[in-house]
Amino acid sequence: MKKNTFAEIFYKNAGYLAVVLVSLAYIAGSFLLISATGKTVYEILAGGIISMIVGILINGVFRSLGLRRGEEDERTISTSNLYEKTIDSIVCHIDKLQDFCDMENVRALSTIRKKILARAGMKYSECFDENGIVKSFDYEMYSDTEIEMASRRKRRKYLKINRIRKRAYDKAVNVKIKLLSPAVLTSDDAKENDPFDFGKSKKEYSSQQSAADVISRIIMAIIFGYFGVSLASEINVALLVWNTMQIAMYIASGVVQMYSTYTWIVNDHRVGVIKKIDCLQKFKLYAEKSI
Repeated sequence: MKKNTFAEIFYKNAGYLAVVLVSLAYIAGSFLLISATGKTVYEILAGGIISMIVGILINGVFRSLGLRRGEEDERTISTSNLYEKTIDSIVCHIDKLQDFCDMENVRALSTIRKKILARAGMKYSECFDENGIVKSFDYEMYSDTEIEMASRRKRRKYLKINRIRKRAYDKAVNVKIKLLSPAVLTSDDAKENDPFDFGKSKKEYSSQQSAADVISRIIMAIIFGYFGVSLASEINVALLVWNTMQIAMYIASGVVQMYSTYTWIVNDHRVGVIKKIDCLQKFKLYAEKSI
């Protein structure tokens, strides 16, 4: 029977550890009287910066653990291996990949434009040709003469319809998407308004999480820096208990971050890779047919 390593035992029970730490920290708070420390601004900054650094380091370690755990998951490994094999299988057709991406970009852009125009009762073929080039088109349904001759009620209606059609036409003409490219399909990349929606890259995810960490830790640092505590019985271990509570909260937050990162790798990021695999397999069929 295979024995579980310390890391595996920790991963399995980290959630329980976080709950225990938060509970103990909350219970410990019952023995404390929270009050302003009366520290100077510089003392608050000094103590707060130390607290912030400790919190960021702890969270960073747990995020790395979650990232590693997610990468070691059998589902992630299986998907990564399939992705590499898929890329290897299309190398012989790589010179056609740009043409395929251009074709998919036109298709994706036309799909988005059709939805925009359809909401205004307009046809895509009236505004664009098959290559997505804008046509010369009079998007107004009612002319100035028709509007002038209409009754007041109908005039408002006609003007409203014309405005809606104009907005739809302008939006369809100017809409932008993140373009599909060989680099995106064969590397860990991601992009907003992306019809292919491959999700964030690991680097982007880590950067965003780090930025969020800094903001949250600054807030926590100011709170822990400005407020101090004293025991009801005036025992000198108050600072020790207070700092222990901070560390307990940081570790609990780190455990949550670890699980969040692990879940993101196994679900969101892996789904993005699967979409790339599907797109590459579609390209392979396209390339083989064009031989």
